[in-house]
Amino acid sequence: MDWDGIVPEAPRNGIAWTGWAKLNESSDCYDVLFKIRRLFDVTVIKWEELMDGTVQPGEGWTINALPQGDPWAINQSGTTDNHGTVVLTMTPGKWLIKETIQSGWTPVTPPQVYLTLNQYAPPGATDPVVFKNRQPPCYATITVEKNGLGTNANGGTEWLGPLAGWKITLSRPDGKIYPVTMTTDGSGKVTFKNLIPGVYSVKEAVQAGWKPLSDNPQTVVIRDCENARVLFENLEVAGKLQISGTKYFRAWVPPYQGQTVGLSGWGITATLKGTNPPVYVTTHTNALGNYMFSQATLQAHGMAIPGATITVCEEQRDHWIPVSATCVDVMFPYPVPPNYTGAKVNFTNMQDPPPGAAVPTVSSGAASSAGCAQAYTVRRGDNLSSIAVANGASVSALTQLNGLANPNMIRAGQTLCIR
Repeated sequence: MDWDGIVPEAPRNGIAWTGWAKLNESSDCYDVLFKIRRLFDVTVIKWEELMDGTVQPGEGWTINALPQGDPWAINQSGTTDNHGTVVLTMTPGKWLIKETIQSGWTPVTPPQVYLTLNQYAPPGATDPVVFKNRQPPCYATITVEKNGLGTNANGGTEWLGPLAGWKITLSRPDGKIYPVTMTTDGSGKVTFKNLIPGVYSVKEAVQAGWKPLSDNPQTVVIRDCENARVLFENLEVAGKLQISGTKYFRAWVPPYQGQTVGLSGWGITATLKGTNPPVYVTTHTNALGNYMFSQATLQAHGMAIPGATITVCEEQRDHWIPVSATCVDVMFPYPVPPNYTGAKVNFTNMQDPPPGAAVPTVSSGAASSAGCAQAYTVRRGDNLSSIAVANGASVSALTQLNGLANPNMIRAGQTLCIR
C-alpha cells in the first residue's frame, strides 16, 4: 500500500499494466522493466496555545513540504482541518516541512523542520510532525455613543439623535495610561482601540445648555478581547426665568452676635415693572430664609417675559433696619442663554439695637444739623447707599463725614450730615 508505479504508471496500491507485446522465439531472456516508488504519508499536527495557557487544534494553517536535492520530487502542500491535522504524501529523501505563520502568532516550536524518509524503512506509519504557536495578544475596544434629547411642545422628552462634537476622555484609575480625549464624529461616536484588560473610566465633558441623564463618568471593566459599549445621554435645557435669594438677619446679641443668619417668614414681592394696575406675586422665606419665584410661578402670573424687568421688594417692618436696598430691579435677558439659571436677590436687615447695645453714632460735629450745610434724617427703609445716591454724595464720604464705624448700621430717626 506504500508504493505506486512509475513505469508503467500505476496508482498507489494499484496494478501496473505493461500492455501486450509479441515475444519472438529467442535463446535469451527478455527483460521486462517495472519501476515503482515508495510513498510515505506524513501527518502534520497543528496546535494553538491560547492566552490563558490552554491549547486547541489549529484549523486553517498552511503546511508546505519542499524536497531537498531531488529534482524529481514534487512540492506538497495542505491546510489543516478542524482537528488541526493535514496529511502530506511524500517520496523517500530529505524534505523541509514548514508552516506559514499567521499574523501575530508566535512559534512555540520551530516553524520549519527537516525530515528524511528512508525508502527501506520498515512499513508503517511515520511519527507526526508537530507545530505549535501561541495566540497573539488581543486588544479590546470601547465605543462611546453620545445621544441627545430635547423637550417637545407638550413638555415631553423627544429623542434628537447622535450628537457630534462632544469630548470624551478615557483614563484608568490606576494611572497606567495617560488620559486620552477624543471628539464624537458625525455618528455621535468615538472608539478607543488597543486596550489591554483592566478598569477604565470614561467621562464626557458636559456642554453648556445640556443636562446629563447618564452617569458621568462611567466605569468599564475589560477582562478579555471584548468590544465594550458606553452610552451617554443628555437633555437639552433652556435658561430658567426665575428669581431666588435669601433674607438675612444681622444679629446684635449672642448666640449669633455679629453674624448673618437666614430669616424665615419674611414677605418678598415680585412686580412686573411698568404695569398698571401692577402685576405681582408674593411669597415668604422658608425656615432657612430662602425664597424663590420659579419660572412656573412667574408664568402663571404672566411675568416670565424675556427682556422684561421685575422689581423685587422685601417686606418692611417696624424696628427693623434695612442694611441693603429694600427693592431691586431684575431685567431678564433676551434672548435667554441656555445656561441662564435666573437672578439672585438677597436682602439684609437688623433689628433696632436692644437697651445697652453699642449703637453706631455720628461725630459731635455731624450729629447736629446746625453744624451741617445739609442734614438728613434717616427714614424707615433707608440705607446709606440710597441716601448717598439721592443726595449726590458717595457712601465713603458720608461714612467719613458722620464718623460711622459701620456704614450698614444706621437707624430710622438718626440725623446724618450730607455736606
